[in-house]
Amino acid sequence: MAATAVIGAGGPTGSECVKRLLELGQPAVAIVRDPQKYKDAFGNDKNLRLLSGDVTDAASLKSAFKEGHVKNVIFAASGKTYWSAKSVDEQGVGNTLEAAASNNVDHIVLVSSALVTPKNRLHPIRIILNNIRWGLMDAKFRGENLLREGRVAYTVVRPGGLTNDSPGQKQVIASQGDAGNAGRIARSDVARVCVAALNSTAAKNVTVELFSKDGSQAASEIDSIFNGLKPDNGLAK
Repeated sequence: MAATAVIGAGGPTGSECVKRLLELGQPAVAIVRDPQKYKDAFGNDKNLRLLSGDVTDAASLKSAFKEGHVKNVIFAASGKTYWSAKSVDEQGVGNTLEAAASNNVDHIVLVSSALVTPKNRLHPIRIILNNIRWGLMDAKFRGENLLREGRVAYTVVRPGGLTNDSPGQKQVIASQGDAGNAGRIARSDVARVCVAALNSTAAKNVTVELFSKDGSQAASEIDSIFNGLKPDNGLAK
């Protein structure tokens, strides 16, 4: 059965994406460098496979996508070391795109960041994030553009500051244009949006910023969050 692969499944946002897929009863492939390390992380679910893969190694991703019968991908990885942004947040996206194209993957959802566009280069939060890991925001933006130049349908999700709150506690707001909003949003809500994108024609080839405001939100409302958004210039599917 076709599955959705989550790259960076061992991280806090990636793990929320895996959990959301499993909540919905959808086959999920958690791609991590060391599957043994995460064998108990998601419980014993028949819809889950743990497979080895490294975003810095396109061949490992090709193998994992093939073995896992992957048709959709959520990229939620991000570099951990100071110098890792270029190899993970930029080239890792390129490697994922290469592996996806060779395995006839239908859709890639990329978790990027608000404030990532160069027009926000002087925003203090962007400056801080760009220095926490060298060139992080610049690398994320270049990684986004690799997807836009590719031949696989994509959705770029740019969350604001991430929290560990439970899903549905606040209302998720979608916007476009990266207008300098430095709001916050729960990782669990970001995961709900990422998974919803896989089943939405309106989400294909779209870039969206996500924030939240006071007020609860049902999961069903997330499913329509892409309605009315404008696609990026480029591949139209």
